[in-house]
This record gives sequence, structure tokens and C-alpha cells, in this order.
Amino acid sequence: MLKLFRAPSRLGIVARGPLSVGRRTFLSDAYQCREAWNARLATPLLEKINLDTLYYDLEQRFQQRNKISAIDIDIYANKLVDESHVEELADLLYKFRLTEETSSTLDSTHHALVRNYLDHRCYGQLIEVLNNRIGYGVFLDEYSANLTLDQLLKGKEFRYAARVATLLALQEDFSNPITKALALYSCYRYAKAPDAEHFDDLAPADQGAGEAAEGQKKKKKEEIKVRVKFLRNEYFDDHFDLTDSQLLLGKTFVELGRAFGGAGSVIGTSCELLGLTMYRKYEQACEFVKQNAGKELNEEALQMIRSTLEKEPNKEDEQLVAFTEAVDKLEASMKIGKDSFEKLILEQVKQSVGEHEKQQIEAQAKLYTEWCNLRQQRVDEELERMQRAKRLQEIEQLAVEMEKEEQKLWFFENEDKIDLQIDSKRVFYPKRWFGKKKKPRTVDVDYVPPEVRQRN
Repeated sequence: MLKLFRAPSRLGIVARGPLSVGRRTFLSDAYQCREAWNARLATPLLEKINLDTLYYDLEQRFQQRNKISAIDIDIYANKLVDESHVEELADLLYKFRLTEETSSTLDSTHHALVRNYLDHRCYGQLIEVLNNRIGYGVFLDEYSANLTLDQLLKGKEFRYAARVATLLALQEDFSNPITKALALYSCYRYAKAPDAEHFDDLAPADQGAGEAAEGQKKKKKEEIKVRVKFLRNEYFDDHFDLTDSQLLLGKTFVELGRAFGGAGSVIGTSCELLGLTMYRKYEQACEFVKQNAGKELNEEALQMIRSTLEKEPNKEDEQLVAFTEAVDKLEASMKIGKDSFEKLILEQVKQSVGEHEKQQIEAQAKLYTEWCNLRQQRVDEELERMQRAKRLQEIEQLAVEMEKEEQKLWFFENEDKIDLQIDSKRVFYPKRWFGKKKKPRTVDVDYVPPEVRQRN
């Protein structure tokens, strides 16, 4: 059961109505598993590691051999405790992504990177790393996703929280009930905000210029023309290619609505219809209204749907007009619930946390111990591999030296054989042809030159 206390200023967000009596609605401090997480620093492997020395060594190896071991990156990420090396960790991970060893990346590496960004409140950098899936390859696991959403919500960073929820929706995995509830509340709070227009990392290029000081002229972007052999047909997958914040938020609402049981619950029905509206899938939204006639829809969600339709610039679109008419008739076809939509979501958050928080804390603490054991095992395997490679190199060098010594000892007995080997190594080049030779001039010994007389 969740404890009650009267310190709403530390909680960040408190529900309205019956839930506003100082009741905690998010994760407890025990969910951080600080003791189990910090236990990794006490292991013999990480105790004797110097971050500056390790970073210099990794940089040198990457520049010289373009190869970094996955266990070295993991050790560097888990040893990091201060803010001075946060950017270096992302840089190393980006370089490591370009090597063939990237497939051996440990799960603890990604988890350590996320926790370091959260501890130092580098939310913008964290979103940038998570959004660049090809460059960094970092994905949130269930536990790190819960920690991220919880900290962002308590800090009232609803824009970042909603952006994380959209990234989770692109993974199409809301199997964790706590993640699902926190993601829904993040999207709801951001959609209700008056400045909910665009995510920072997806802002158009000219948006920053528009916000610049007056008098500063916009620089014309230089056109760079590149010759290509052929042009590919444009393809839009309507998933990873989405860059519009409203479309991403709508898609997330649709995924969350289906995860909450679809039309089987008030939250599922309201979220899916709201998501289809923001996703601009008006034809599917009309079909959804017809199929779910008689189901309950939240009144606040209906108001958000109408507000979204009013902001649409293309009012003459046929599908938009048809859906607008269907929205006007919703009260006759569907039951409209009067409860606060925020209250319903917060109740779902409280229920999910109360039922699953303890089990997840125990499982995560156990996982931290397994990661420490796995890290030590990988280091031992790496050392054994390096020792084996060193022994093989020494054996090969010894064989070469023994062969040279044998040649010295048995030189006279094998002199003929050595001569034949030397002779076989000679290279005989073909003769070059310089053209047809000319005959030398013949000299006549009886030749008498004419007399030369002086003219008068």
C-alpha cells in the first residue's frame, strides 16, 4: 500500500478532487534502488578504475585500431558518477556504434547512460541520444523508462516526459503497467498545456530564426547540389518518419488507448478517439465512433477533441467535415462520463504503482547484482582471450627463432639445398628490345680526298 503524507511540494503533481489530499501518485524513493545501484562502485573491478586514464586509453585505441571492446565501454559508463564525463560517454558510445563490436553492447551500458543523464538533469541531451537510434542505439528498458517518466513528471517537465512517451510508442511496447500509466499521464499533461505546439528536438529549422532578436537578418541557406546516379521513390512509413509533434502525440494516444483495453474501458475509448483526432486519421475516427456506439466517452476528452479540430487549418477537408459532424452527434451515440479525465488517469497510475512497484524493485535489485557478476565474467573472458593471443604470438616468434638457429647449425650439411633455394628466388627479367640495329659504316682505305686550291 502507498503511504500518505502531507508534503505536496515534493511531489510535483497532485490530482484534483478526492485525490488531492497530499496523496503520492508516483513512484516512491525506494524505486530508485540507490543502494543496489551504488553497490557496483564497491566491486573490485570498478574500485581501481581511473576515468581519465581509461578515457585516454579508449581514445587512443579507437584512433589507432578503430576498435573498442564492449566491456570497456560498460566499465566506463558504470564508473561515471560526476558531470565532467557525461558528454565523453555519449561520444564514445557514438564511436563504438561504428565498430563491429556494437552488437556485443551490454544492457547495463544503456541503463548507466540513462541514469547518469537523469542524475545530472541533462534532459535535452538524453532526448537527443534516445531519438538518434541509429547513431547511439540506446533504448529505454522498462525500469529506466519508469525512472525517466517519474523524474520528469515530478519536475513538471511535461514536454520531455511526453517526448519520452512518444519514443516508447514507436517501440510499440506498453506491456509494463507502470510505464503505460506514466506515459499516458505525460501525454495528457502536455496536450493540456497551452504551449504544446512542438517538441524541442523536432522543431523546424526556421523556428529558431523566428525567435531571434529583431534586426538580425536570416541567413540564406546555401544550396549544395550533388550529382546522383538515380533518385529513389519517396517513401513515408507513417511511423519512424513522423516528425510532427501532434502526429506523434496522436499516435502515442492511439497506442496507449489500445493498451488500456481499447473500447473496453473509458480511458481506452477516450484515448484512442483523441489519438485518432490528433493523428488526423479522421476516416478511422468516424469508423471508430460507429463501431463503439453506446460506449462511454469522457467529457474532458471530448472537449480536447473539439479543441483539436478547431485548430486544424484545412477546414474544407471532406473527412474532417464528416468527423466534425460525427463529434457533434457523439452525445447522442455514446455515453459521456462527467468524471475528470486527469482523475481517472491518476487513479490508474496509483493502482499500477501499488500493484507492481514492490515486485519491480526486487527484480531490479537482483538484476543489478547479475550485471555486476556478468561484468566480472566478461572481463575474465577478455583477459583470458588476450593471454591466449599473447601465448600464440610468443610460440610463433619462438618457432621463427628456432628455424633460424637450425639453419646456422646445419649450414654445411644443407649447403647445396640452400644454394638451390637461393637460385630459385632469383628473378630473371626478359631482355628488352631496342629496335633493329643499324649496320656500321665501312671505311675505304684507298679513298683520296680531292685537292683544294685557292682561288685568285
